This record gives sequence, structure tokens and C-alpha cells, in this order.
Amino acid sequence: MGVLTLYAIKSALCLAVLYLPYTLLLRRETFFTFNRCGLLLIIGVSLLVPCLNIPLWDFTMQDFLEQQRHAIVEVGMPVAITGEALATTAQEATGSSAFDWVHLLVYAYLAGFLIFLVLKVRQLYRLLRFIPSGCLWTDKRDGATIYCHAGEVGAFSWMHSIVVGEADSAPDSPVMLHELAHVRHGHSWDALLVAMVEVLQWFNPCIWMLDISLREIHEYEADDAVLRRGITARNYQLLLIKNAVRGSRYAFANAFNHSLLKKRITMMMKKKSSKWARARLLYIVPLTMIVLGAFASHKFVSQTTPLNNGISESAFKQISTALLQEKETVDPTLMEETSQDPMTEVMESEETTTEDAMVAESVGDTIQGKTIDGLKVFDVADEMPEFPGGVNALMNYLTRNVHYPAIAMENGIEGRYIVRFCVTTKGKIANIEIVGKPEGEVLSDIVVVGYKNAEDSIATTKRINAAKGREALEKEAIRVVEDMPDWKPGMVKGEAVNCLFALPITFRLQ
Repeated sequence: MGVLTLYAIKSALCLAVLYLPYTLLLRRETFFTFNRCGLLLIIGVSLLVPCLNIPLWDFTMQDFLEQQRHAIVEVGMPVAITGEALATTAQEATGSSAFDWVHLLVYAYLAGFLIFLVLKVRQLYRLLRFIPSGCLWTDKRDGATIYCHAGEVGAFSWMHSIVVGEADSAPDSPVMLHELAHVRHGHSWDALLVAMVEVLQWFNPCIWMLDISLREIHEYEADDAVLRRGITARNYQLLLIKNAVRGSRYAFANAFNHSLLKKRITMMMKKKSSKWARARLLYIVPLTMIVLGAFASHKFVSQTTPLNNGISESAFKQISTALLQEKETVDPTLMEETSQDPMTEVMESEETTTEDAMVAESVGDTIQGKTIDGLKVFDVADEMPEFPGGVNALMNYLTRNVHYPAIAMENGIEGRYIVRFCVTTKGKIANIEIVGKPEGEVLSDIVVVGYKNAEDSIATTKRINAAKGREALEKEAIRVVEDMPDWKPGMVKGEAVNCLFALPITFRLQ
């Protein structure tokens, strides 16, 4: 439902951008059919543009709208790998805001959507029920069905049905000619389209203004058709004034008296507009290009959100020092043993020196509280390791480089992963592994031997895709750490030391 809300917001903004210039440039012109086509074009473009993916340039509006509904990757601050630190990062990665205004916006939109949908359906139902009820007689005329009602009934038309009173039922009656013009031009289809857009964009005042503009054009177009049949403007205007007390109670219908009396009479007396004035509609072209470049996208790309909460480098060092004083140990549930030797990755690297290999070996042993050959791995140092450019540069790197795997998005897979890694004395990233991840079926545990029926086949396929999605999330969490540039190593008493860190990465779909 968040996708529908975002689409409605985009289409509403697009419609507002395209419609408002129309009210200044074309609304008072006398080429009615052209103006009607222009308004329908505005509606069509506003509905189509948000479905396209033609990014013409970077634009801040795109970022503002895209972040309202899409896959989100939350990246926490790397911290020293003590028990308290791991607990803190896990809480950071899974925490949610106290007040989720995005969800509130979605629920408010859906409530309005349902309310207006019910109202429109009710109006249409009342209209369709009234048309044939209690009519004196029916007749077929010029492709329309005439329903004659007793007494003074406000004439109106809907699709191929026309409702008139006895006094206006004559074939050459101006009222009948007027309603036949509505039927012939298909004005009811315009009204139905606008009604659907009003449900979609119920919060957008511009669509309600456009509805009024389009209904004005419908009346102007029908009036023009009557005058072309030989009815004098004076007699027709007197008829409009006479029927001013009548009117249709149905929102969908094209009524003969449409509460536009003054405007209709003024438009009849107005001098015909120059044909060159039509060129003003070309304003739609550059404005369409602008909205395309602003927020035209059919994909909700992943957004990486650093959860550093504005922590400065000095504050980060203070936190790390406090963690050291608490002398917490690593949570045993997060220290999962792996079948592969933790030294393999570092030992196989061509750029790794013997000293780095000894450092990497000490990493695994120091986790168990041991030290080999006097080499230590520190949780906290006098000078903590530093990403090139500092904490802000690290967050920018993660924001640009962490992506939500497509297979995980397609199958709705989410999860929190804590990546443990060591910054060696050379500033290299070593011993990268996942020490905290969500529970779920792993890909290696799934063996497909056959299917009893189609449902079993679908269920097994879903299990396989889910496992692939979790595997993709884990690989992405490791990849972004592997691709980091060399850090500035940590220092203790002026000497480079090895430090362990944990990086929480949460993948979630909103």
C-alpha cells in the first residue's frame, strides 16, 4: 500500500505542475474541444509519468519522494567488539523511531481513498437507479435512450441515457439538442475518468479544480453544438435563465443547468480566440520533462541509511573507552564457530605479510582471551583505527555502496547482520565474518527430489528463493566490508595495534 501512496503523491504533484499554467493560459479561450483534449492530456501525463523510469538528471525531489517507500538498508556505527558493544549495535540496527510518520501518512491516505471510493460508488449507484425509475416513456434517438419523466425534471445525460421532463422531450427542443451533444461527444467518459482520479488523489485540490474546468468545457461544447443547429443565442440564453431553478442532483451526470449560467452566457458572447493561441498548450512539453527528471521512476531503489545519530569522532572514542572499562566479554551466542580456519582469507592474500598473518592468527585466539607470542588484538586503543576521511567519510562510503539484493527484495527477505572484522597494523581489513544473523533455512539444507503436486512445487520454490535471498543479504554485508579501502591503524603507546570491530547492517522492506 505504500507504493500506491507514493504513486498518488507523485501523480498529484505532476498534475498540479501541469494544470495550474492551464488556468492562466487557456481556460478563457473559445476552442473548447482543444481545451478538453488538453485537460485529458494533463490527466494522462500525470498518471503515466510516475510509472516511467527516465532519469534525465539528479534532482533532490526524487530523493525526497523515493525515500518514503522502498527497501531500506540501515548501517550502524562500527564499534569495538565487546559484549556491550555488540548488544548496542544490535539494538541500533533493529530499533525503530518512536513515531513512524510514514506509516501514519500511508494509513491516512488509505482511509481517505476508501471513503471517497465509497462516496463515488454510492453516487453512481443512485444515478443509475434513478434514470429508469418512474419514467413515462422511453425512446431511441440518435444513438441515445431518452427517459421522459413527469413534471419539471432537471435534464441530464449519462453515457447513452438522457433524462428530460415532458416539456423538453421534443426532438428539436434546445434542451434535447444540448443533452444529445453531451452524449455524442462522450462527456460521461471524461467524468468517469476524473472521478477515478479524484479517488486516487482525493487530497489534491488541483484535481477537484480540474473537474470543474472540464465540466465547464463540456457545457461550452454542448452550447456551441446547440447554436450551430440554428438556435439564436438570445433565445437560448433566455432558456438558460428560465431553467436556472432546475438542476441535477447527481455528480456524475452532465446536467443542462450546471450552475455555470454567467460563464456560459459570457462564453457565447465572446469573440472567437485566435488559432495561434493553441500554441500555448506547448508549455506541457518542458514541464513534462521537468517532472520526468524530478521523480519519474517505476523502481523503488534501495536507500542506505547510516545510523550514526550524529556521533562525532571524539564522542566515538569516549564510547570505546567506556566499553573497555566495563571489561565485557563477547556474547557466546554471537561467536559461532565456522568450519573454515579464520586465518585462511588473510594467509591466502598475496599482499599479506608474515606479520599480518601472525596478527590475523592472534585475532582468532584473542577472542578466546588468549595472546600468542606477545601479539595482542585490542578492543579499544589510545587512537582508534580510522577510515580514510573519518567517520563521516565512512558513513558516506556505506551509503553509496550498500545495496539491497534484488532477489531478497523480490521475495520479501529481511534481516539484521552483524559483521565482525579486524583492522590490522597495516590498516588492512581481515577476518571478516558474520557473527550475528537472523534464523532461517540455509540453501545447503534444501534438497529437491520431486513434487507431489503443484502446491508442493510452489512452496519448495519459495523456500529456495527465501534461502537464496538470505544468502544474498549475508554476501552483501560481507562484500561492502571487503571492498573498504585501507584504514589508518589503531595506536597504543605510539605503536600500531590490531583492533576488532562489529558493523550492524539491517535490511528491511517498508
